[in-house]
Amino acid sequence: MHHILFVDDDANILSGLRRRLRSARPQWNLHFANGGIEALKLAENQDFDVIISDIQMPGMDGITLLEKLQKTQPDAVRIILTGHTDNASYLRTIGPAHQFISKPCDNKTLIDSIENAVGLRQLLQSSELRTLVASSKSLASPPDTYMRLETAFADPNYALGNVSDVVESDIALTTEVLKLTNSSYFAVTQNISSVAHAVRMLGTETLKALALFVGLYRGFEGPAHQAAKLKRLCHRSQQIGVTAALIAEYENLPREICHAVPSIGMLSHIGTLILHTNRPEEMEAVLARVEAEGISIDQAEQEHFGAGHAEIGAYLLGLWGFPAPVIQAVAYHHRPMDLPHKEMNGLTAIYVAQNLTREIADRDAGNAVISNIDQDYLAQIGKQHRLEEWTNLAAIVSEKYRELTNSPEQR
Repeated sequence: MHHILFVDDDANILSGLRRRLRSARPQWNLHFANGGIEALKLAENQDFDVIISDIQMPGMDGITLLEKLQKTQPDAVRIILTGHTDNASYLRTIGPAHQFISKPCDNKTLIDSIENAVGLRQLLQSSELRTLVASSKSLASPPDTYMRLETAFADPNYALGNVSDVVESDIALTTEVLKLTNSSYFAVTQNISSVAHAVRMLGTETLKALALFVGLYRGFEGPAHQAAKLKRLCHRSQQIGVTAALIAEYENLPREICHAVPSIGMLSHIGTLILHTNRPEEMEAVLARVEAEGISIDQAEQEHFGAGHAEIGAYLLGLWGFPAPVIQAVAYHHRPMDLPHKEMNGLTAIYVAQNLTREIADRDAGNAVISNIDQDYLAQIGKQHRLEEWTNLAAIVSEKYRELTNSPEQR
């Protein structure tokens, strides 16, 4: 039984929520608090899976309440309900809240948000790891630039200039945006130096994914040698997304899938970033074991942490309210064969791209190349004869990224 806490100073709103949700989801154990003080008293005797609070309440506002509950209930998914869309109120939610929902919201939006939140526990079984992700102040909400882009894109009539201004205010993001648009995926004959041009080419989802990854990377405060690893991880994730997009286009997958896979490729290693940021010494030991024993990184992470970077990254994206297909793709990018399907899809492209990107990097570094691509899986979806063509596409992207990384502008 999942325990959901609603907090609002308006008794009529609480009464309406009780009536609507008890009939729609009788299996949930619903709790209601008329303000922050009452919510804290309830939390003394009950652990909650999801906490949803109004932002403006007398005495103790929703942000202050969630800050307190973040300490006592770090495993809970925290959601703010707000009727204010101004940037000051919006950005104040960064820290204690994982998601925000605009008021008034319909039943479907509210129920979907709660169902996604409670479903995350099945993805990440370890309470310790759930707490690691949910309680970290640096991970409670997406980075600032990402949130500002979300605000800009929320306006259906958003201006390209406003989006470009957000990107240009972030030097690290500007660098990665220009790098990505000058990659092989866009097949341009001249260098793209205009941020506005680059933003137009990338599209909203890829731009937001890039802002998310760059923002998390920039928040890393560990030693320089680990920071360098994370920078390579950022570039490798970009390569995976671009390679997956090229493979998807080569296989004539639907247009919406081709547009989605670059962002999913970048998001696929968000979990690795979390582990490096929060458990750096343990991750060093995990990587050393991978090198010494020749086992896969996901096996080493599972045995050490109880979950791999794929599950941890998917859990974080779920906390932030990403759509279910994105969460599923990130969770299964190492094992698409565990999902029921008989033909190639976007997840296949991500899976193949991340393996080929690693193989090419190993080859270029003079290391032994061992393929982890499941040939039985490729046969199951009728693509066992496509590997050579896909490898050629991955090699083109790798070469382009090597040129971009080594160019004077990128140093």
